[in-house]
Amino acid sequence: MFNLFRVSNKLRFYLFLAVAGIVSLFVCAPALPYSIELPEAYPDPTNDIPWKSGVGFGGVDDIEAAFNYARSQEGGGLPTMDLPSQSTWNAMSDNEKALWLIDSERLARGINRLHGYESNVTSVAQNYADWLLDNDAWGHYADGKNPAIRLGENIEIANCHDEYQLWMENLYALATTASSIPLPIERAIYGWMYVDKSSSWGHRYLLLYEGFVENGGPGDREGFMGIGRANGKPYTINSTTYPTAEVIVFNMFDPCSNWDYEAPPPSPGGFFLPLVYK
Repeated sequence: MFNLFRVSNKLRFYLFLAVAGIVSLFVCAPALPYSIELPEAYPDPTNDIPWKSGVGFGGVDDIEAAFNYARSQEGGGLPTMDLPSQSTWNAMSDNEKALWLIDSERLARGINRLHGYESNVTSVAQNYADWLLDNDAWGHYADGKNPAIRLGENIEIANCHDEYQLWMENLYALATTASSIPLPIERAIYGWMYVDKSSSWGHRYLLLYEGFVENGGPGDREGFMGIGRANGKPYTINSTTYPTAEVIVFNMFDPCSNWDYEAPPPSPGGFFLPLVYK
């Protein structure tokens, strides 16, 4: 196993990690508009917590084992994660899986859940994931824009967002010489949460972000997310081109007070399946 860190500017940190034939790459979100206050009982880990040795990437049992090991190593008495059945998990979309994992991490730390995933945010994330893979490119500014511009080009988001809540983004990529990569969404969430010391936990801060303006929708939820995932084509990581890759883009934004929440919130607790809003 090897690690290679490269700093490209003050806002972007790259991490390359090769384990068992899979190469991963992720980049931290741009600096958030103001600091994030997390409960004192759950500070950042002192060091990265890699996916537990000996735990594979086969399904919900492995996901639980990896996340629960990370929680135990982080300390603070975090509750264990208990995922749905394998059949239920398999039937969930990328957005549903990401939201389930993120909300579980937020609730475990006493942080309000997100409102949900949202079609406009997902569209922005998906378009950029496709662009990065199609152009064999990487970074928040690879298309000559930035997260704020890409989100702001969506008319629904541009017309209804709270101030300073428009440009939050995480990126993640995996590549391999094999024909497929298991658990790409789950590994992206895990990496942003627990293998992020090199970027001062910037990815983690975004997943646990509490700075949304709670001025609409259910009072115990805040903020929208969207996941974009592109896979396939040859993709270059650390000057090596691989035949198979997964490129994942994660965006969040804070809707304005008159956003139209068309769907009811999912039931709290248990094996809820998150719902799409708007």
